[in-house]
Amino acid sequence: MNLILSNEGLMDESSYSDISLYSDQSVYEVIRIIDGVALFLEDHFLRLEISMQIQGLLIQISYSDFKQNIAELVRLNHKKEGNVKFVYSVTKGKVHWAFSFIPHNYPIPENYQFGVTTDFLFAERQNPNAKVIQVGIRDLANQMITDQKLYEVLLVDRDGMVTEGSRSNVFFVKSDVFYTAPDNMILVGITRIKVFDCLKELGYTIVEEAVSANEIDDFDAVFLTGTSPKILPIRSIGKRLFDVQNRAVIKLMDSYNQMIREYIGKELTGSKS
Repeated sequence: MNLILSNEGLMDESSYSDISLYSDQSVYEVIRIIDGVALFLEDHFLRLEISMQIQGLLIQISYSDFKQNIAELVRLNHKKEGNVKFVYSVTKGKVHWAFSFIPHNYPIPENYQFGVTTDFLFAERQNPNAKVIQVGIRDLANQMITDQKLYEVLLVDRDGMVTEGSRSNVFFVKSDVFYTAPDNMILVGITRIKVFDCLKELGYTIVEEAVSANEIDDFDAVFLTGTSPKILPIRSIGKRLFDVQNRAVIKLMDSYNQMIREYIGKELTGSKS
């Protein structure tokens, strides 16, 4: 049974209820743990601060305490791999926060080789820039994923533009040019930020424009980015098939995996250079 760290002390899963379900306001972050290292933690904390500012909340935990609590959670649960969720909620003026390991669904090697299936969900987030819990869209997405045996659904807004996945960001590729919705239309994922860095280093062009759901036939390849999937090729959107062995996407995946290895290496050795 997993142990949970909170501002009310250490507890186990049986005595813990998700504070976000009954809170007036809540934000959250999900951080991937690899080899005991919290991946890209500085970026996650910065996004948490931005989400809280948007929600009108004042964070009452420092970055050093944030990092130390995750390290302690990893130690107490004897887990060096997995996803850690941090929830920060305010209920009737009282602050609650908690760190916990949550179930994860990492792609298997065949998913990276052959791609995954997706389809469109015509829905849009109320506030895409803040990482807040929107039960309605998540429930719709989960139901559609289950019913159609999909890996993910791609959200389409009222103007017919593809914005993001229900729990991921999405990129379209045409002639080695990468297209993705602009920041103001989506929740900017940490993996997406790192993918931008990789693309710039590789010399590829990025166009920050949402793609119309009616124009997906114009593109060669599509992929998801996110904490759990990292960079994951899409095999299909509905009945439309895409190239899962696109040369530019494969090159990007290699670059991103190398970035992860370097980050973990620096954290394990204590080097910040």
